Amino acid sequence: MNKRYYIFLLLPLLGLLGSCRKTEYASIQSPAYLRVFNCLDYTASLDNKDAPQPFLTFMIDPATDENGIPVSAAVTGDFLDHRDDWAMPYPDAASNVIWQKEFPGTKRVLAAPVLNGYDLSSWAQVPSGKHRVIFRTRPLNNTPYFELDKQDRGVTLIDTTIDLTAGEVYTMHALVAEYASKQAMMYLRNETFPKQPFADDQVYVNCYNLSAKGFFELSANTVTNEVLTSTKLRDTMNVYYTLARRGAFNAVVPMPGYKGIPMGQIYRSLESKVAPYFSFPLFADSSSNKIFTGNMMQQFSFYATGFSPENMVFPDFLAVGAYSSLLLGDFGDNPNRSSYYPFLVRADLRTGLIVSIHSGTNNPRSFATVNTIEYINRRFYVTTVQRKYAPPVY
Repeated sequence: MNKRYYIFLLLPLLGLLGSCRKTEYASIQSPAYLRVFNCLDYTASLDNKDAPQPFLTFMIDPATDENGIPVSAAVTGDFLDHRDDWAMPYPDAASNVIWQKEFPGTKRVLAAPVLNGYDLSSWAQVPSGKHRVIFRTRPLNNTPYFELDKQDRGVTLIDTTIDLTAGEVYTMHALVAEYASKQAMMYLRNETFPKQPFADDQVYVNCYNLSAKGFFELSANTVTNEVLTSTKLRDTMNVYYTLARRGAFNAVVPMPGYKGIPMGQIYRSLESKVAPYFSFPLFADSSSNKIFTGNMMQQFSFYATGFSPENMVFPDFLAVGAYSSLLLGDFGDNPNRSSYYPFLVRADLRTGLIVSIHSGTNNPRSFATVNTIEYINRRFYVTTVQRKYAPPVY
């Protein structure tokens, strides 16, 4: 065969290879790292049936027409629905869902790198510096925001400016600032965990109450009948944690030495100050093989001033906001569970705030994490950040 014949055979192959391109991402000089949550919840009623519902599009540096309607933006987080109760430590890269529980979510963007050993792939790289940020309502459909008819591009709920420092890690929320008026606001927190000297054998947790001003006083009271746990937190609460395993009939069985351990206070505040972190051991069970913790749960209990695990006896009447509880992990499927724990967040199916995953030759292997617990207007949300780990070996 001559050279021409070889070239003829190679042409289809070259064409095929040329058509299989990787997604190219524009590089960002001196980026900051940003993760955005829509925390604007609502309950449809006759009073708000005509109000714009909080299905949002988030934009950085939008360009607008003569009527103030956005026509493009430097960064766009479209189809932003209400957040999930657990923000996982990694994006669902295989998902092709349109509606997002956060930004960047499953959106193909230039993700943040591993920073000081922490996997920040759930944060997006965005330009640092000063920027205009808006959150605008949008219809509940599958049409991208800038392809909507202009009359369908909603209304602006939040319009503000931010200043992002290169290399810093930020968490942004769309929140309700004032309960009576339902006024929305942007909350931006500059996270400190990548800079703190955290031990890799400890699990770290901090807590926030980001409820609207007036929520406790004006919202409806709900108390369960059995143990009178409340779904509302007072503006200042004392926090205790318990490490436990699931026993017979899905009972929560505390581990010896880890029942009702104090871990500080939680305050209602919309200031963007980072709350202090508290920790518990990754392998609290002394009989553990130090590879997998075994299935377990974490319980966080919230007590009003004057109450504690020692003096809480659940009388016939307990004031709203005196006590509440959040349970995470392997808590089973007991339908009566919510009578005792009004807030349930599964997080890792086996180990709650501990990430257990196939790593190296161990399946599973447990890893310590950094976690943020946020109480917002009668709901708890948990964000988990994992450390970089070795890939599985099969």
